[in-house]
Order: sequence, then C-alpha cells, then structure tokens
Amino acid sequence: MPAGGDGGTPSRTQSVQEQVNGAMSVMQDNMRAMAERDSQLHGLEGKTNDLQGASKAFSSGAKRLQQHYQWQRYKMYIIIGGSVLWVITVMLMPKQYLWQFIFLSALILGIGFAINALLARRDRLAEAAAEAAGGPATAELGESLAQGAPLE
Repeated sequence: MPAGGDGGTPSRTQSVQEQVNGAMSVMQDNMRAMAERDSQLHGLEGKTNDLQGASKAFSSGAKRLQQHYQWQRYKMYIIIGGSVLWVITVMLMPKQYLWQFIFLSALILGIGFAINALLARRDRLAEAAAEAAGGPATAELGESLAQGAPLE
C-alpha cells in the first residue's frame, strides 16, 4: 500500500501540474488575443477619426458646391429678367435716346462681367486655400482606406 500511495501522489501532483500548465496556457492565449483585439481597436479608432475628418471635409465641400450652384441660378434669373426688361425698354424707348441707352447698357454689362470675374477669382482663391489646408489629408485617407483591410 505504501507503494500504491506513493505512486498515487506523484500522479496526482503531475495531474495538478498539468492542469496548472493548461490553465496558464489558456491564460497566455487569452492575453495574446486581448492584445490583438486592443491593437485592432486602436486601428479602428484611427480609421474612425480619419473618416470623421473626411466627412467634415465632404460636408463643407458639399455646402460650398451648393452655394456655388445657388449663385449660378440667381445669376441666370438676373440675366433672364434683365434681358426681358432690356428688350421691353428698347421697344418703348424714344428713338432720340436709343444710342445713349445702348451705351449705358453696354457699360453696365461690362461692369457686371468685371464683378463676375472678381467673384470667380475670389472663389478660386478660397478653393485653393481650402485644398491647401485639407487636401492632402483627404488624399491620404483615400489611400489608407484603399490599402487597408476591410472593416469587420
């Protein structure tokens, strides 16, 4: 019996040691998985921040584009209304004042073109400044999303 008792103790100790080793192995695997998840979460957080920046840039660009086309519509309405008014005025204008009216109309038209050119220049400069401030970040975002792994 003492031999059986001694034989049982080492196997019991060995069994407990195997259980401890198994638990340690599982714990190490869990720690590795947790570290991987942490790095993936940091990667997702970075991508989220990039997308938020791109979203803000897109929103401001869309607003700027909407204002541009709204101004284009207003200009078209002004041109159509002015043309109709000009034709009606020419038809009703006495012949003695016709040349002065045409000269004055040409002068006003020239001033309108000059103002339009200045406004277009201002818009181009504003776009260039906006692209200089946020352009490369948006390009880097597109490249990083194109090269990165899909979101899970």
